Amino acid sequence: MNNITKLIQLAERYNETYNSGFDKFSFVRKLPNGKWRVVSRKGKNLGTYNTKEEAKTRLRQIEFFKHQADDGKDKAIDLTDIDDYSYSAIMRKMRNKASKEQVREFLKIFKSYFDKAVKNKLQKPEKIALQNSLVKFNKLYPIKLNRKMIKSAAISELGDPAQVGQYLANIVRFVLGRLQPDQKNKAMETLRAKFQATNADELAQKTSPPTAGIGQSITFVKHVLFNQSPLYIREVLNNLSRNLF
Repeated sequence: MNNITKLIQLAERYNETYNSGFDKFSFVRKLPNGKWRVVSRKGKNLGTYNTKEEAKTRLRQIEFFKHQADDGKDKAIDLTDIDDYSYSAIMRKMRNKASKEQVREFLKIFKSYFDKAVKNKLQKPEKIALQNSLVKFNKLYPIKLNRKMIKSAAISELGDPAQVGQYLANIVRFVLGRLQPDQKNKAMETLRAKFQATNADELAQKTSPPTAGIGQSITFVKHVLFNQSPLYIREVLNNLSRNLF
């Protein structure tokens, strides 16, 4: 096959792929394993699919939103004036501020996370799905949220961050209390550095089943009471149990 024939075939493939009338930024390509990949003009992998139709559907989405951006419609969706950090409040503003395509995409993302949370029997599945959905949606379409309102929503559930941080610091000091002074100081510095380096965005997206809290609590108490006398441990456990009611 000569170069001219190859060029003709590429041109035909290009014309078949880009029949929407847009200036193209991506295209679909068949892989040796039979699957289809959406590739950017610069060669970046934008998704791999089992069928050509699935790849072309994704291609149309990419092209549509790329042109939306080029038309100046890629500005961050302003949700800063929502009156409540809840699914219903965010959806009200989303329908007013975002395009129909963006609303449908958010609903699709939310449903996926909500179904997963319900399936895993997580507490407050709507809130977990909302948090994860906003993070993922923001990667596709920038959004603006009222940080003070988000902070207030978190405080209402867990408490003031300063108080929570102080409480957790006291627990850490208590756990490290049995170490030798030189070992304790070194361990404290290591923990301080690790906490500072922890990825808050990643941690915010993590979920765990309700049973995980039980296991973590038991493990923590066991570590605290490790190597103490049986009588002392029994007395602590009895008081702990009484104070949980």
